[in-house]
Amino acid sequence: MAHLHYVLIGGSLFGILAGAYYWWPKMTGRLLDERLGRLQFWTMFAGFNIAFFPQHFLGVAGMPRRIYTYNAGTGWTAWSAVSTIGAFIIGLSVLLFLVNAVRSLRHGAIAAGDPWDGRTLEWRTSSPPPAHDFDEVPPVYGRDSFWIEKYGDTRGRKPTPRPAQPDPHGIHLPAPSHWPVVMALGIGLAAVGALTSLGLVLIGVAVLVVGAFAFALEHHPNPAHVSQEGGLGVDHRKLAMWVFLGSECFLFGTLIATYMAYKGRSVVGPLPHQILNIPVTTLSTFDLLMSSLLMVMALAAVQRGDSRQARLWLAGTALFGIIFLGFQAYEFTEFVHQGLTLQTNLFGSTFFTLTGFHGGHVTLGVIWLLTLLVLHLRGRLGPHDALKVEIAGLYWHFVDVVWILIFTLVYLVP
Repeated sequence: MAHLHYVLIGGSLFGILAGAYYWWPKMTGRLLDERLGRLQFWTMFAGFNIAFFPQHFLGVAGMPRRIYTYNAGTGWTAWSAVSTIGAFIIGLSVLLFLVNAVRSLRHGAIAAGDPWDGRTLEWRTSSPPPAHDFDEVPPVYGRDSFWIEKYGDTRGRKPTPRPAQPDPHGIHLPAPSHWPVVMALGIGLAAVGALTSLGLVLIGVAVLVVGAFAFALEHHPNPAHVSQEGGLGVDHRKLAMWVFLGSECFLFGTLIATYMAYKGRSVVGPLPHQILNIPVTTLSTFDLLMSSLLMVMALAAVQRGDSRQARLWLAGTALFGIIFLGFQAYEFTEFVHQGLTLQTNLFGSTFFTLTGFHGGHVTLGVIWLLTLLVLHLRGRLGPHDALKVEIAGLYWHFVDVVWILIFTLVYLVP
């Protein structure tokens, strides 16, 4: 126990506190009190050693880990008391840091942009930095770029200053929004719910979905957001979708690989050849593939400004997605009636996980399509917004391609 805590506290907590003191001026624009900082360090150092050094002797004396009470005759009492005193001293040290932080925010000395004569680029701007960090992208001359800019390289040679930019605020900034924080809260709730309660998972997912749609539509009416091309010549939203789909390839690749790895290893039935209904699933697969054709027609209609056709094909694509989900719900219900559940065997666990995740993606796509349809009905989805439909189409086509792989590997391959 003593060695473990020496590593954890000495290697982690001391590093965290050192980083907090180092970057506090950059984050807040104010300096922490040096006298309180020195007092806190020595208090932490003393408490750390008083708390954990005696545990070497306790371990040699045979004291096991993670017990809170023991017989008085074991001979552990004296060193345990010393260790407890050290723990309280550590708590006092943390309290000193909190006092120092609060005093700094209220009365701390104003920090310069580079109070420590830093070597890296964060010290090249003011403390705290402005929202855009830099007026222009700073030059990078090496690992310690700012140091080289100030003092030169090992031979004292300084880089040639770059000419001033005609527009000093040429860095693109995303519009401010609080919805990403709401989305993060939803993800956190769902993660906690996965360990505690299914209801909390559903609440977290609901918060995530509401936050995502609100975030997506927050700046929809603003003409400034019609075109968002970046330095790569590609709209940021389309690039983000391609990156997201790349991560989805890893997700479904893992799920499919897991299914294939455990295929045929179930020791109890029902087994795939006993329960899979290939004719019914073939119909649902054809339905989903045809929805991709309707998605293409919907995009073309929006691009040429044909309102009637755009609404028809958007609604048709969503309807075909709902029909596919109906087929999947029917299949899942039949499997449960025949004794196959998520907990029955390896086939049930991997099958329901793989197809269930895909069904969740189809459900999200249907909601997305219905949202676009509502926007079009309200006159808020014209030809200038065709990129939004194109991005939804990328997602929908990806979901269809993934289902082709699932259908082939799960239903058709013996």
